[in-house]
Amino acid sequence: MPHDPGAPRIIVASGMSGTGVSSVSACLQDAAPALNVIDAGSRWADIAEACAPGFTRMIVVTTHDIIAITSSYALIKMVRDHFTDAPLELLVNASEERDALKTYERIQVACSHFLGETVGYAGSVPTDSGEQEPGENDAMKPARAALGATATMAIHNLATRLDEELEATVLRGSWRHGERRGVL
Repeated sequence: MPHDPGAPRIIVASGMSGTGVSSVSACLQDAAPALNVIDAGSRWADIAEACAPGFTRMIVVTTHDIIAITSSYALIKMVRDHFTDAPLELLVNASEERDALKTYERIQVACSHFLGETVGYAGSVPTDSGEQEPGENDAMKPARAALGATATMAIHNLATRLDEELEATVLRGSWRHGERRGVL
């Protein structure tokens, strides 16, 4: 899918396949069409290509599985090595909030200890039955095919927050991490 190279980009990536990164990306794009969401998948070459020369934020999608946690940490480390001031957030897929916070804490402790970095918490996407919830609108239905209504609403709430934050940073005139440090 072609994207405007000058528009702010939100990269959605994962340290390994099987975390639901494509479903999350599609749902984010459906929930906030104004966002330029790029599904970078889980291959480093694709992620690096999506990130260069600058991007607004990266959402790292993981699950509570120990291999996914380890892979997410490795991805964060690689992103930090190549894009030193890139804003990163962790989204825990297929997990209830309590378990997601534990997963986030494990990754954040490792990032803080070994990288001296803080990674933001984007939230959790619960596993659900896929039934339509009250308040769900028709715009959410294409992505809902892969995710249930509760999961779709969680991603919709994330998309709304990202859209509001993006609008605020665009108004300030410095939306790309490269621009803040004077490099494009």
